[in-house]
Amino acid sequence: LSLWLLLAGQAALAIAEEYDEALEAEGLSDGQLRKLHKKMDLNGDHKVSLPEILQYSEKTGKSLADKDVDAIMEEIDTNKDGYLSMEEHMNDLHNQADGGDEEEMKELATRKKIETAKFAAADADGDGVLNKKELPALFYPETHEGVLTVTVQEAIRQKDTDGDGKLSPKEFWEAGFGADDEVISEEENQDFALLDANGDGFLQAEELRRWESGRFHTEEAMRKLVEVADQDNDKLVDIDEFMNARQAIAVSDAQYHLIEWAEHEEL
Repeated sequence: LSLWLLLAGQAALAIAEEYDEALEAEGLSDGQLRKLHKKMDLNGDHKVSLPEILQYSEKTGKSLADKDVDAIMEEIDTNKDGYLSMEEHMNDLHNQADGGDEEEMKELATRKKIETAKFAAADADGDGVLNKKELPALFYPETHEGVLTVTVQEAIRQKDTDGDGKLSPKEFWEAGFGADDEVISEEENQDFALLDANGDGFLQAEELRRWESGRFHTEEAMRKLVEVADQDNDKLVDIDEFMNARQAIAVSDAQYHLIEWAEHEEL
């Protein structure tokens, strides 16, 4: 998510900020929680499993991205032809940096290269413009494998200080490179270990995809939700368990996702 915020266009960033403010101002009612449980119960057995929640999350994430298309297009489709051209996208990036200093202009040049690669990956039909079906991938890389690949490659380029094509814990957390010489925390070490699927002490591009897509954070949040709510330890959460865990859920990382989904579903 952090990389997306860095690279996304001005319109998508503004939409995200407004949406976050709205989410923070809301809680979830009993009715909303019950309806969410039903939405996540994909097989209709009145219980939700972690795989079901994650499957629902992926589907909803794509739907959320599609929902923003009209607002984004309205902002940056300057000739109003219903398509986003490369020129329009580059102009939007340039407008964001207009009036910046030399360092910001240098950063803009790098951003333009990355965004050009993302644009090409999103342009499924290769016609040089993005239609409304292709557009979400540019601003939501987690919804498109090709654009996500570009995002992951850029993350490695930025952090890979020794140029070996993979990230050590120090490189990943960018620890020890600043004036404060930060020490990696225990929680950060634990997260790194979870990402390091082959246990070699480094993150390869394939392992980094979970982090850059946001899937890692969602998976961990929902895994903890199931652990907290699953009173009979059957790895399933029925509606009573879900409702009984409401207070614990309200102070968990899962709460943000649940509020976002309820808002999207208009529950």
